[in-house]
Amino acid sequence: MINYRKARLVAKGCSQVPGYDFKETFSPVVRPATIRAILSVAITKGWHLRQVDVNNAFLNGDLIDDVFMQQPLGYEQTGPNGERLVCRLIKALYGLRQAPRACSFDEINCFVQQLHNKFALKDMGEHYFLGIEVSRSSSGSLYLCQRKYIRELLARSSMTNAKSVHTLMVSSSMLSKDEGDPLADPTKYRNIAGALQYIVFTWPDIAYAVNQVCQFMHAPTTLHMVALKRILRYLCGTLSYGLLFRKSDRLSLIGYADANWGLDFDDRRSTTGYCVYFGHTPISWCSKKQVVSRSTAEAEYRRLAAATSDVTWLISLLTELKLSSVDLPTVWCDNSSAVAVAANPVLHSKFKHVKLDLFFVREKVARGELIVGEVPAYDQVADILTKPLSVSAFTQFRHLLRVVSLEEVG
Repeated sequence: MINYRKARLVAKGCSQVPGYDFKETFSPVVRPATIRAILSVAITKGWHLRQVDVNNAFLNGDLIDDVFMQQPLGYEQTGPNGERLVCRLIKALYGLRQAPRACSFDEINCFVQQLHNKFALKDMGEHYFLGIEVSRSSSGSLYLCQRKYIRELLARSSMTNAKSVHTLMVSSSMLSKDEGDPLADPTKYRNIAGALQYIVFTWPDIAYAVNQVCQFMHAPTTLHMVALKRILRYLCGTLSYGLLFRKSDRLSLIGYADANWGLDFDDRRSTTGYCVYFGHTPISWCSKKQVVSRSTAEAEYRRLAAATSDVTWLISLLTELKLSSVDLPTVWCDNSSAVAVAANPVLHSKFKHVKLDLFFVREKVARGELIVGEVPAYDQVADILTKPLSVSAFTQFRHLLRVVSLEEVG
């Protein structure tokens, strides 16, 4: 039964010429780390949280460029002498290449009320945010989880009743592109791997495993599918887990950076892993491959530079939000050579080809903008982002990443 019919007028953005019909198309989309930073501040300061959705947001942007469009079929109008007319667009329209950039709301005071006065809004309340379930405890803690999203993914993958596992990967195994037989249809593999990337928003502990399976999207094999399904089995047994934000006495930026060395069997590249805390909860994390490193120290220094770059960006974000880190930002790593090179004006021959990374970190340290320190390997929480771990180590670092079950929140 059809309740109503709906039509949408769309401009043919495919016919627009870059540099002539439009200049900028960049859309100011918020980064996940920005959202988590604001949540961390809100919990510590006891702020109330609300979210709203702007109806037809693309249609509210004012166009700067002159854009003309043919009249829609069935609604044509002619001039006084019967000449054919065209439409001049004042507001953005679906399909225009510059529409995302046109929709931007600046300098809005009394945010929700002002938006209500100007736009038709849907109040999303406090319980869901971008498909993420939000729970607030009596103690003021905030808990983010994606149970609904994961359940739907498990159902689509026929893994709802799968046997759960305690870790995402077997600690002694590494994936390779040549293992297993090619999948006849890789579509399902790609769909599941793509869906898992969104779960990393609240599950930093799965970042490394998801990074690994996503490296074989172009030609997945049967063994890659087994690894992918193991991640689903892990999620099946930890459905009630999510990211916990607790009040913090000191909102300071603390980073942990780690790297494996040449563990990829296909290209011998190392993997960088880092996470950055703001208060008690990590707000930014990453697990990604480096270029080939010729020594352990080189791999460690590259990951130190990557973490420093992220901390630098977070400092600028906090400055823009009129906030700051209470203490001097610190990055911890478990390699004494990397720490020594960061703090001392020396340049060994084995570091000459990573000069840019070296001087980038060293300059931050010399200016007093950053502290680089050494942490024991058993306290290096970023280890979970670089390699498969044993059950005990994985469980320990997962808890330090504040990924806990709903029952633990209280």
